[in-house]
Amino acid sequence: MNNYTLSELKDEVLRRIKPNKEDEENIKSHLSPILERIKDMDFQVQGSFAKGTWLRGSSDVDVFIFFDRNMKDKMEEIVMDLESRMIGYSTEKAYAEHPYLIVKDGLIEVDLVPAIKVENGSSIVTAVDRTPFHTNFVNSHLTEEQKDDVRVLKQFMKGIGVYGAEIKVMGFSGYICELLVIKYGSFEEVLRQASSWRPQVKVEIEKGEKKFEDPLVVIDPVDPKRNAAAAVSLKSLGTFSLASRTFLMNPSMEYFFPREVEGKPLGDVLLVEINVKEKVSSDILWGQVSKSIERIRKELSTNGFRVIDVQAWEEGERIVIGIQLQERNIGEFYPQQGPFFYMNGAEDFVKENENVWIGEDGRLYAIKRRKFTSPEEVVSRSITIKVEHEVSTRWEKEAKKGREGAFMRKTPPWLK
Repeated sequence: MNNYTLSELKDEVLRRIKPNKEDEENIKSHLSPILERIKDMDFQVQGSFAKGTWLRGSSDVDVFIFFDRNMKDKMEEIVMDLESRMIGYSTEKAYAEHPYLIVKDGLIEVDLVPAIKVENGSSIVTAVDRTPFHTNFVNSHLTEEQKDDVRVLKQFMKGIGVYGAEIKVMGFSGYICELLVIKYGSFEEVLRQASSWRPQVKVEIEKGEKKFEDPLVVIDPVDPKRNAAAAVSLKSLGTFSLASRTFLMNPSMEYFFPREVEGKPLGDVLLVEINVKEKVSSDILWGQVSKSIERIRKELSTNGFRVIDVQAWEEGERIVIGIQLQERNIGEFYPQQGPFFYMNGAEDFVKENENVWIGEDGRLYAIKRRKFTSPEEVVSRSITIKVEHEVSTRWEKEAKKGREGAFMRKTPPWLK
């Protein structure tokens, strides 16, 4: 695994991930009959397929259909029309800022996205209106060799778990990968620069027109008022920076195609399995999952449990929240700290509590009964998922592989 030079490693990664002519023709042959049904509309193929930075095995194609500004409030009707044109295909209405239609034929998944025709990236009506300008900018600034560097960078980010701007990942979009290669010239130079990143990191191809508070700021060259990297969390930024540094010291295929690891429970590990019973967009669902994780961590700590870590991941159709505690069993009683003996409120503290004493530090204390001594009960009350769902919990006592094993192991395989 570690016997590659950097150049050899890049070549081997590209051999695995770069689509060949047959792959491209296969996508086009499945896309063509879908496009035939909207041939009377003003449409363009967008995204990584149009930019030549897509990866083998990726079957998603973005098709943007353009309308005048006076149609911006009629997106629902537009999507209904698109749905009627796609009879015979599997379709699903999805929502971002406004609705769009997902069309599936068994091999490819095509997003038919209504957009508004605008003059430039700074005069958008909806967020998706920038996309054609992104495509034009990338195609006019990347060489074919650099497009391969983008592919390698994408796979690197996939391997370390930071690829994707959706809430589930809060990482780097494909467009950010493209902008980083445009800015720094190559995959290797992107990693060299990232190795020394300290937040706040600012990357400017064009001069920005406003200030941002995000850990990573990548000014969108087609709209200098926008941070294209606003989705990148501090955790994803740190993961990419550390992985870049360790990779350059010891290049390994492990960063691109990590092995499955096994982890054993250290402390007490509670797994919460959530089966969602209704269709909902990934970002809406994961927004609720993220809020649930924050609340679980806070409520467990408030109720006296010592939390090591809380994370969530997908297993098939289920979402699993992993909760690692120093110990699951806590006492029924705890000491509640009150004011110093000389402070206003000391007498009130005595009146309101039983079993009061003055501690060695001069503060008043009282013995209180815990409201909850079961972590399962605290967790179940802390889940704030609004869509219809079922929850089950179990304590993990044995070593496991897969995502569960990775959660318990903590150290990613590329790091150690």
